[in-house]
Amino acid sequence: MPKVKPEDEAQLYFLSGKKAFEVGNSDDAFQDLNLALKYYHHSTEHAILAEMHRMLGELYYDKGKMIESRNHYKRAFQSFKNFNQKIGMADCFDKIAITFILQGELEHAEDYQEKALDIRKNTPDKRGLARGLKNLAIIKYKMGTDLKKALEMLDHAISLASKSKEPQLVINICLDKAKVEIKLGLLEEAMKSNVIARRFSKKHSLKLPDESQDEFADLLIQLGLNAYDDGAMEQALKYLKNATLILKTNDKQISSSIADIISKLEEKYVSN
Repeated sequence: MPKVKPEDEAQLYFLSGKKAFEVGNSDDAFQDLNLALKYYHHSTEHAILAEMHRMLGELYYDKGKMIESRNHYKRAFQSFKNFNQKIGMADCFDKIAITFILQGELEHAEDYQEKALDIRKNTPDKRGLARGLKNLAIIKYKMGTDLKKALEMLDHAISLASKSKEPQLVINICLDKAKVEIKLGLLEEAMKSNVIARRFSKKHSLKLPDESQDEFADLLIQLGLNAYDDGAMEQALKYLKNATLILKTNDKQISSSIADIISKLEEKYVSN
């Protein structure tokens, strides 16, 4: 029986690893891709190298190994660059930025995300551009800098995501926009952003992130207390009761002080 050529064996490992990756079998994917990489490491087949390093970057990311993930995404970037695949290049820098966000290294995250956007702006990938703008806005939100600029980015991102018919991305961007608006004290605007997210969620039967429900309840409480202080008692009761319903759905309770306010308002404004 003739011996299998190294290049044929490497290709088999690559294809096997790719298939395992696509079906979510991370252990087999990790093993086979690394075996394939031993052969392809010094090759000039940049498309295959880019795909292998991209998959390995994601596998390491899923394992929580951010340094190893970045190293593979950097190699994937270089391979994509070698055959001028700008969307792939930008995707790699997006991923690197996210690893830095998760590690709290926001200046590095900002640098890579800006580079990704600069690469992607001359491509037809509007969805990727929307995602990149969203990520950069959140980096600025976490840094506490350029928050008004972050809002502009998110408005642009919503427009791009809507045109790209990406309802889940629209929802996520709106929820992020609400966070920035709350930080700026723009509570009514944050309410509008939350309403848009919920309309898209209902229309497209998409689940909202669990944490967004608690955040929305907190916003309703703030709006309710502001209305209470301004003497708009019926509006205050509406906001606070809605917050109570959301928290109850998540098996949580409103604070006793807020419950007392609701009770007093109900006595006066809810007819028997």
